[in-house]
Amino acid sequence: MNEITLHENRAALNRLKIRPSFLRDVSKRELSTTLLGQRVKCPIGVSPTSLHCLMHPEGEIATARAAAEFGVCYTQSNFSTSAVKDIVEAVPHGVKWVQVFCFENFSITENLIKVAERNGYQAVVFTIDHTTKPINWKQDANPPALSSHQSMKSIEEVVTVQFDKNDVYATMKGLKPETRLSWDVIDKIRSQTNLPVVVKGILTAEDALLAVHHGAKGVWVSNHGGRSLDGTPAAIEVLPEVVAAVGESVEVYMDSGIRNGADVFKAIALGATAVFVGRPILWGLACNGSKGVERVLEILLKELDTTMAMSGCQCLEDIRRKGKVVHKSYWKKFLVH
Repeated sequence: MNEITLHENRAALNRLKIRPSFLRDVSKRELSTTLLGQRVKCPIGVSPTSLHCLMHPEGEIATARAAAEFGVCYTQSNFSTSAVKDIVEAVPHGVKWVQVFCFENFSITENLIKVAERNGYQAVVFTIDHTTKPINWKQDANPPALSSHQSMKSIEEVVTVQFDKNDVYATMKGLKPETRLSWDVIDKIRSQTNLPVVVKGILTAEDALLAVHHGAKGVWVSNHGGRSLDGTPAAIEVLPEVVAAVGESVEVYMDSGIRNGADVFKAIALGATAVFVGRPILWGLACNGSKGVERVLEILLKELDTTMAMSGCQCLEDIRRKGKVVHKSYWKKFLVH
């Protein structure tokens, strides 16, 4: 793994340029929106990332609290170091989604969904881009480890399993990714829950349409932050293809490489309903727990709001006006040869 896609996520966002419109009334700006019918403060959400207790003693509880206090969607990872019931007890309010993989032992996936639904989570995010353990030489050389008092509580909530605390991602019996899959698995997941299902890991129009055909209420454009299959395109470059394919039939989300409010603006301009952020959330959590996560969200929102004002946008629909964000090559056609 050469981290080509990891770096391409950032490079592709930087190749996009904003075409501002001046002398517009931007005295009042509206950034709130809805995700699957739930009102949120802005089109920025928390991506599912694992092992939050390595960043802060409160782990995912701190992250969920920050998201709820700030008014955005929190997506809990399949590999969370806090149990669903503990998170809900500490943070009973806020928009919460649960992310799951499909394991060889499907009952684990099924029970993770049931626990989340029973505790008031509002959507299931099914990640499709991990049919085997990705190659990551850096991580293999220095695997994430848990201390004696830490564990993968979200998994332990539904199955008895002994993790290797010196290498928590080492695959174990029953927790291996299922490789014998078809799109019928979406129907199987939908049959287990009344919650809407979002399919995460979409990188082609064809897969987006299949997800919609099988009943997904949202498609999530993602290359797993460039840490899954190396050599795939940047998520931001795939986004317009997916948006064009599904139209307004479902909501379209995006993550991978988002680092500032201008990045969020670009994704919204290319058709995303909302953008989700992973690594920056972990950095904020490591710096100052829940307050650190809130600060990261504050910065992103401030940058998005300022970008809107300075580009002549009052609301999210203004951002989506045709031609608001273009590839840097856009101006070549005007050069005199």
